[in-house]
Amino acid sequence: MGAYGVVFVCLETIIKQSACLIINMKKLKFPIISFLLFLSVFAFASEKSLIAVSGDGQTGIRGYPLKNDFIVKVTDNDGKPAGNVKVDFSIIKTNAEENGKDLSRIEISGVYTDNDGYARAKLALGKNSRGEIIVVASCAQATENAVFKVLVFNKNWIAIMLVNLAGGLALLLFGMTFINNSLQKAAGHKFRSVLTSVTSSRVKGLTSGFFMTALNQSSSATVLLVVSLVGAGLLSFFQSMSVSLGASIGSTITGQLVAFRLVEFALPIIALGYLISFVAGGKRLSSIGDAIFGFGILFFGMKLMSDAMVPVTLNPVFLDFVTQIQSPLFGVLAGIGITIVMQSSGAVVGIVIALAASNVISLNQAVCLALGSQVGTCITVVLGAVKFPRNAKRTMIWQIMQQTIAVVLVFPFLQYVSIGGEGVWYVFVKWFTKTFFFTEDIGRQIAMSHTLAAVLNAVVLLPFLKYLQKGVFLIYPFKNSEIAFGTIYIDIKNIEKNTDKALSLSKEEIQRLGEFVLDMLNFSIKALKTKNIEIPESISYKGMKIDMLNKEIVPYLAKVGQKRLSAEQSKTEIELLYIVSDLDEIADIIDRNLMHIARKKIRSYSRFSNEGMADIKKIHAAVYDNFAKAMNAFNSGDAGLAKEAAASKPTIRLLESELRKKHIARLHANLQESIETSGLHMDILDQYTRINSLVCDIGNILSENQRI
Repeated sequence: MGAYGVVFVCLETIIKQSACLIINMKKLKFPIISFLLFLSVFAFASEKSLIAVSGDGQTGIRGYPLKNDFIVKVTDNDGKPAGNVKVDFSIIKTNAEENGKDLSRIEISGVYTDNDGYARAKLALGKNSRGEIIVVASCAQATENAVFKVLVFNKNWIAIMLVNLAGGLALLLFGMTFINNSLQKAAGHKFRSVLTSVTSSRVKGLTSGFFMTALNQSSSATVLLVVSLVGAGLLSFFQSMSVSLGASIGSTITGQLVAFRLVEFALPIIALGYLISFVAGGKRLSSIGDAIFGFGILFFGMKLMSDAMVPVTLNPVFLDFVTQIQSPLFGVLAGIGITIVMQSSGAVVGIVIALAASNVISLNQAVCLALGSQVGTCITVVLGAVKFPRNAKRTMIWQIMQQTIAVVLVFPFLQYVSIGGEGVWYVFVKWFTKTFFFTEDIGRQIAMSHTLAAVLNAVVLLPFLKYLQKGVFLIYPFKNSEIAFGTIYIDIKNIEKNTDKALSLSKEEIQRLGEFVLDMLNFSIKALKTKNIEIPESISYKGMKIDMLNKEIVPYLAKVGQKRLSAEQSKTEIELLYIVSDLDEIADIIDRNLMHIARKKIRSYSRFSNEGMADIKKIHAAVYDNFAKAMNAFNSGDAGLAKEAAASKPTIRLLESELRKKHIARLHANLQESIETSGLHMDILDQYTRINSLVCDIGNILSENQRI
């Protein structure tokens, strides 16, 4: 109750008592009433105002006095300072340990104002104080009190904050990596096949880049995959340009997810992902569960970082420093620098949203940091593209160029083009978020700014990719040695001119195809021996090249078959199609099955026994020798070699049976390495036997028609 209430109660009591006296002492009626009126006028005339001047919102270290005093000012009705007025400072709320010792205290609780009307008091924080403390300053002659809030931290709060930030950041980055790896397992080689098949137009390339990055949560991972495909000749540089634009848009999805405040549901998401992975029957569903688990870890890391920043949000020194940083250029450069260190624009934007939601930074500062993060994330692509050939390095240059253009497009509208003193871009983002998302939440505004900048960049650049390609060629000139991968013998014009010539050229192209498959088979044994994951990956790239050749050869032969052919020509065309099909299936077995086994062995740190590896080499050598005979027969028309390849099936079957018995004997001998890799070993024997069956089919075709 304020001073006014106290006076009112006192007056009411006096009046009641006086009324009784008036009844008994009528002669004193008018003097008493006059006296009461005098007291009332005096009480209201002496009412003063008490206002807080400074000291509110401080943070302090337990066991030490606060740096700044609590200061209040007392004035009279005319607003003039009231000197020599007593002000009482008291603690009305404190959190402390149960023992009740070493609590916080006001050093001098009753203080008189000076000639200027100011009164001040110092708070000494107890060693056992913690959390929030509330101090009230009151004056008997004032109608209102002044309230001060203080937050108490441990002496090592900065170190604790940094540790929590580091832990949260580690979880965030781990979550992003885990998501990427899990989705790669779930999709198998589909990411690569999508990029090589769905890039026939700029819009398709943009769309595939967007969806891939939205799934794997890493534009750097998508662009590095693009770089490797361009370096292998599986994608042209022009195709990669639209994919990179789509990847930039897809990378903004992380910010959108954070803006949905999913951090509050991090633990349920983690539990759901683990449950799916635990109970899933298939590998693909289990990998999807792992991806959900990764998202939960990502959000939990965000929450840890956001909670760790609470002390900073209440620190006046830091807040004063942040308010001084208003330059958009500084914000963009800071975003670039932070992302170069973290190598993840998604992580930086997530942190920026967390800081803005905690009122540490403003929308303007957050938008600039997010813009800079898009340029900074290029560092991962730069480092990854160093070892690739010229055409792949050109993709790296384009990535830096298009991200820089995105900043240049938006930058003038941050400060120089404004409406009512506010940058047009901020006005547009606020309007867009409120109109289409029905919210003014700052996290959503930052996420939308991040997405809209990438979309604007894609819309502006997509129609001009041909001209921008020439610009990149000026920066990094094109050389004649840079030839895109594809067929080199067949030409659609040959079908119209000379059917025999078209079939002959088809044979040369199939011979080239067979050499690629034979090379894959040769290197497959190296992938099964190695601990280097890059070797099976490089063999998979050879498989993609074979797919590309197959997709050109088969339609070509089909068009040849549509012409009016002789019986002999028709038979040759059909047999060539069979051989192409067998070669493609062999490549698929090596890529999808043997390389899958190789990756599984490498990731599980397994090792074949010396005897087991020797057996695998033996069946590999036998199958490779038969395949080489079949290809030599195809090239030379040697009927003897073709018959040898065709007759090899019983021999390889017998060899497989013998090697299986040897492996079982090692299991009975309790050879630990054989026990650990038993499933892999048996599967490898089966895959090589399947390959040899296809080689036998090719040998049968060649031995029946030596005209091929």
